[in-house]
Amino acid sequence: MTCQKRRRKATGLTGFLPIAVLALALFSCPTVFGWGCNEAHPTINELAGRLFIVKSQSDSFGDKYRNAPVEYRTVFDGITFKKGGMSEKSADTITLRTDFLGWLQRGGHDADIPEIVMGFRHFYDPVYEPRYLTWLTKRLKKPNREDATSEEAFFEAFEYHADDWNLNEDWNGQLRKLRLQPKLIKPRIDGITWALTHEDNDHSFINGLRAYKTAMENDRARFAGLTRTQLFAKAFRCVGEAMHMVGDMTQPAHTRADSHSLFEPVEKTVDGEMVRRVIGDGWKDPGFRPTRDFPVVPGLSPEELMKRAAVFTNAHFFSNDTVADYKKWVFPRNSKRPYPNPMLSDLKESGGVYYGWFEDVGWVPLAKATGSWFSVVLFKSKKVNLEHPKCNVTAEMAEPQAKVLLPIAVYSASELIDRFFPTLDIAVEAKHSDGNTYLVSGTLKHSIENDPEWQKVGEIRYTGAGSIVVNGSRKISCQFIAGELIAPAITADAGDGDIFQPLISSHLLNKTQGDRLDGFT
Repeated sequence: MTCQKRRRKATGLTGFLPIAVLALALFSCPTVFGWGCNEAHPTINELAGRLFIVKSQSDSFGDKYRNAPVEYRTVFDGITFKKGGMSEKSADTITLRTDFLGWLQRGGHDADIPEIVMGFRHFYDPVYEPRYLTWLTKRLKKPNREDATSEEAFFEAFEYHADDWNLNEDWNGQLRKLRLQPKLIKPRIDGITWALTHEDNDHSFINGLRAYKTAMENDRARFAGLTRTQLFAKAFRCVGEAMHMVGDMTQPAHTRADSHSLFEPVEKTVDGEMVRRVIGDGWKDPGFRPTRDFPVVPGLSPEELMKRAAVFTNAHFFSNDTVADYKKWVFPRNSKRPYPNPMLSDLKESGGVYYGWFEDVGWVPLAKATGSWFSVVLFKSKKVNLEHPKCNVTAEMAEPQAKVLLPIAVYSASELIDRFFPTLDIAVEAKHSDGNTYLVSGTLKHSIENDPEWQKVGEIRYTGAGSIVVNGSRKISCQFIAGELIAPAITADAGDGDIFQPLISSHLLNKTQGDRLDGFT
């Protein structure tokens, strides 16, 4: 919740300084996986959340949060999944009590649960259609080199769309004996659509907006009777799940036609400790940026944040199964279409290792010529064989690559959080009644014209508790109904100031609705 504009209204006001403070509720009132859901994703989300808070306390988002600081310490009781697992049983829910950052972390975890289902919904291909994962499809026949007139013509010749073959459909007139759920093995859903708006995703970004609006308006009936604190927990978990997809768009295999069912060395090697090591204290700097090779564009929508991360990752990194090169006539081992970039021939080769250059990071190893597709990289990773151009991405490349990719994830996810919060404008007016008594009125207006994402959901009309703070210390309870301030008469005491300035301190939780966790280091 935010307040972008502040309007002073002081009619006949003398003798005291009331400060209108909203005790509103931000914090009130074969399977395939991305970065690990138990450590890496929650840590990325935590650091992105911390970066957002630091940025909100600076001018990174203009004056949006200047008088609407984020109170991140309030805790909420909400519903989450148990520790990650493969089966439907792992989707059993539990009740958890944690704060804003905690719910962002839970979203980073829960987005992958149950893994056997979610694994097929976390891919986005920025180069080829369809955008979703097509791992059960026809294979690419290796073209004849003599037919390729140029590299440009070579890639333009890939016109086929992935085969939508379904295990549940008849084949050659024979009814298949194996019957599987089509939404499980072939959901035909790309990761960005799934994370942001897909109707089957109960914790999509847009459902997070809906839950937040419902909580702010205190209309529990719209979400099957969830309590207000559960609604806020759900909203922030939804944000965390969308942030998870931002992270996946910085994992090379998730931006390519690579189900990596068996082994993805970089993905499996990056853990929470490495994430913290790579980001370091960078989250404390509101000016934190990824490599200068990654174009930072202010104000991008959640969809564009994800797509730009996917485009960059796809164009600069191989996954272990998609190393390719036109000049060397090397094709992806998974027999899928090769991607135009990167190409081995365009990289720096030293000792059988191929390197790419990134500003602010330096030379980063992207692939290694091992001469073998599988077992060599697992058991003899030091072996080099340039005679047989078979390359692998190896585990020791994880941290150098993470130094490029993880800052993109953390920065972009911090921007996504900002797109979630609405812009709120409070206007308060005090009128002298008699003696030292004043009547205070006001409105809390959602400036939805500043919030493109909220235009898909509708304007917030806050209903709930608030308070008026007199002279910076004395609190007087008030209520908001559909955005209108309902306040009692206020008596000014001797010594109160003679200047009135409305101030909103947003994202606070009424003491009857939750508690606070102190500490932020």
